[in-house]
Amino acid sequence: MRFFIFLTLMLFGTASSADILRDKDAVKQLVAKVMKSIGEGKTEEGLRFTKPYLIIPTSEFNVVLEKLKLQAPVIEQRFGKTIGVEKYKVEEAGESLMLVMYLQKYEKHLMRWKFYFYKTKEGWVLNTFDTDDNIRLMFKNG
Repeated sequence: MRFFIFLTLMLFGTASSADILRDKDAVKQLVAKVMKSIGEGKTEEGLRFTKPYLIIPTSEFNVVLEKLKLQAPVIEQRFGKTIGVEKYKVEEAGESLMLVMYLQKYEKHLMRWKFYFYKTKEGWVLNTFDTDDNIRLMFKNG
């Protein structure tokens, strides 16, 4: 049986309520900061760095954190302890969308973390993020 966790933040609210990242370098730095904490086993702390830039209400964000806390023991039992992270790729779709993807490495498996940013008139906001363990999707013929 393959373990699969999928988490997506629904897009309620507007980008105007989110703080703005001024450029692509700031986007990459934010994700690197988030993933550094996640790689140290501090997932909640890492995800809290995203909150000012997300376009969702705090109540939804808190639900996501609670779900992750509940799933963490199951993930650790199956995959082992977190042993680090690895930057995988940055992909752009036109000039308005950017995906920053990292791998969270465990002793026996890995999880993909995908952060999707949207460029507004003022700068970049975090539109959504998700995580899963479907490593087959990382290969062309997966």
